[in-house]
Amino acid sequence: MVLPIMIAITVGFVGMMLELRADNELQTAVDLAAQASIVPPLGDSSDSQADALYAFSHTLNPSGSENGYLDVTTPLTCTGGYLSGQIDLTGRGYPEPVTCTAGADLDFSHSPISLLWFWSIQLTATAHAYPTAYRQCAPLAGAPAPSGSGASSGSAC
Repeated sequence: MVLPIMIAITVGFVGMMLELRADNELQTAVDLAAQASIVPPLGDSSDSQADALYAFSHTLNPSGSENGYLDVTTPLTCTGGYLSGQIDLTGRGYPEPVTCTAGADLDFSHSPISLLWFWSIQLTATAHAYPTAYRQCAPLAGAPAPSGSGASSGSAC
């Protein structure tokens, strides 16, 4: 009587630990994707999206060997004024963030954990990245790179 109860507790505990790890892995991938999306210059949405997708796909299970029960169901999407070249300062004095979201299903059906966890768990992650002050100016075409701190004559602020 005691042994089945101990096995059930152990399998439940392992399943909970793997769920927390998968949730953390998804959140980390979305966080890094949001930060990567603000690396390209203001308004360069194609490079911002490419950087975000690269960071997401290479952070979330890059080798395919770890946490193979996690399937991305909602692809990464990033939105915000920075991506379209608009800096909208909110009433608080800082720009609107770039917001990235993604979703995944955690499924243990091909593992011994499915004895207790026979349903899939839906995970979602959202992250915000705020562009820094020096990225709030769009560079002009053919303008020299800014030197020192502050805005240069080669940027449109």
